[in-house]
Amino acid sequence: MTEASSARYQLPYLSAGQAQKEITHNEALALIDAGLHGCAESIGLNLPPAAPTAGLCWIVGPAPSGAWTGRAGALACWTPSGWRFLPAREGMRVWLPDQQLWAERGASDWIVGDVR
Repeated sequence: MTEASSARYQLPYLSAGQAQKEITHNEALALIDAGLHGCAESIGLNLPPAAPTAGLCWIVGPAPSGAWTGRAGALACWTPSGWRFLPAREGMRVWLPDQQLWAERGASDWIVGDVR
């Protein structure tokens, strides 16, 4: 296998002879933790929260700036090591507790409250 990361969520792979494999492994675990049974505090923010709590996630808005620049539509999750991002994939489903609704990723955008 010559790829550096998985095709769907860019989870990093270990490579033969790699030093400090635990760093790559822990990065993959942080991304899996963020996406498994996804929950986002809010949808559509373009600026990261000023003082996020580790383990909380947000769905990035259409015109992100700051630490979220270039991550429109992604699931942004704060970890003790900083921001981690999962790319939005069609069919991805995330609970929005602030709206008490599900958001599902369609072909090109997030759809809130219309999950079938």
